Amino acid sequence: MVATPTLDRLRHAIKAHLAAQPGARARAPALHTGQGELPPIEQILRGEWHETAYGPVFVRDDWFALDHAHGAHALGSALAADPAALAHLLRAETAPHPERYAFFDIETTGLSGGTGTYVVLAGLGTFERPLAGEPPAFRLRQYFLAGLQHERAMLAMLAEDLARFEAVVTYNGRAFDVPVMESRLTLARLASPYRGMAHFDLLHPVRRLYAHRMPGCRLAEAERRLLRIDRPDDVPGSLIPALYRDYLMAGRAGPLRGVFRHNAEDVLSLVGVLSSLAGLLSRDDHDPDDAIAVARWWERAGESQRAMRLYGAALPWLEGGDDWAWAASRHAGLCKRHGPRAEAVEIWRRLWASGDRAAGLELAKYLEHRAKELEEAAGVVELLLRGARATETVDLSRRLARILRRLERRAGRTRGRRFAITPGSARTGDRRARRNAAGGERDAGTAGTPDGCVAEARRGQRVCADAGGDAGNAAVVAPADLAGRWRARAGERVGRERHRAG
Repeated sequence: MVATPTLDRLRHAIKAHLAAQPGARARAPALHTGQGELPPIEQILRGEWHETAYGPVFVRDDWFALDHAHGAHALGSALAADPAALAHLLRAETAPHPERYAFFDIETTGLSGGTGTYVVLAGLGTFERPLAGEPPAFRLRQYFLAGLQHERAMLAMLAEDLARFEAVVTYNGRAFDVPVMESRLTLARLASPYRGMAHFDLLHPVRRLYAHRMPGCRLAEAERRLLRIDRPDDVPGSLIPALYRDYLMAGRAGPLRGVFRHNAEDVLSLVGVLSSLAGLLSRDDHDPDDAIAVARWWERAGESQRAMRLYGAALPWLEGGDDWAWAASRHAGLCKRHGPRAEAVEIWRRLWASGDRAAGLELAKYLEHRAKELEEAAGVVELLLRGARATETVDLSRRLARILRRLERRAGRTRGRRFAITPGSARTGDRRARRNAAGGERDAGTAGTPDGCVAEARRGQRVCADAGGDAGNAAVVAPADLAGRWRARAGERVGRERHRAG
């Protein structure tokens, strides 16, 4: 059998696995290539081996001063975050002090999260003192899986360090980082350190604030928005499994330096994003884009007056922009429930003029029930009917029919006051008018009445559907035409009654 470099590498990997069983202390052996032995990873990745009860673990340890700037924020700014804002982010009454936070991010061999997904690199950032009596600094420890046989040792050391803190800060950690870690810990027969820890998953507050601007809400987008950071030379996360597989098969650790840098940037960004979010929630003086994001946060939190102030201050600066319409719509909704209704009406008119159907419906409701401007309300509803979907037609037709009935009653009351009809004669005249109208329209059934408008619209919709046509369009066109016929018929009835009164 002829020896090949691939067979040699497999033999070395098997020997390393057998040598690293529980109780062993040996390092992973250096791999060989045709050009000789590769340099040890301590020299390439600038880390150290640590002995544990389960075997050796490769760890890289870095310290950063509190005034170290990562984007728009210094790392130490997180220590000065407003406690009330942190509690809002955690959705709790109180929140631990940032000195008790563990900023955590992992790199894995895949995104499936199943039992075959290994944690390749885990980054843990904490605020600690390098030595007793020294000022605190930010410590970043990166735990590297130098070989699959070292997994239990790495996980045990990482879990022990995590257990010293009260809260963990992640980005999408609830859905990925923590479940993957707990799966690996269970397979390694180790206890989870996450039980009882508070969890700041920063993805959710970022999504609540900026989903209108960042549909994906990835960490890279949050960095650009909140920290003014762009990473053009970053190693994509999708390449990390291939780079780690190449390291295991060929021993090339050099490309992993980019993976370590990627992981370190992620952990540092967690500190900056947390500090930025806490700052946004602790004050009200924002630029317009941030103001409407924070206003939406307070709106959902039930702080309506605070949200209205932020929306109102930002709207003049957003004129002509893409965000004005949705921000104005939300501000109008708050004004309708808690503020000056006149301001809401002005916004609805502007939105309706630009084609916003939801604003048109709100305007029609206001004109009918509050302002009592029935003619204008009927006109708005008729326009809404022209472009209505089939599911909206029935409700809009009923609304139009109700408005027309109210218009008829209003016309009757006006006529009674104009001709000074006594209450008795008015009742007699009303009964006579109803009898004449019933006799004249008996053959037509309910055609020409408001209820008939709805019934005829429904019949037209069914007939069109039976014929294979567009039922929605038939139902949309019919109510507007029927409304015109109903107005004409009501006018004729008023003319006849005036003639009789004369």
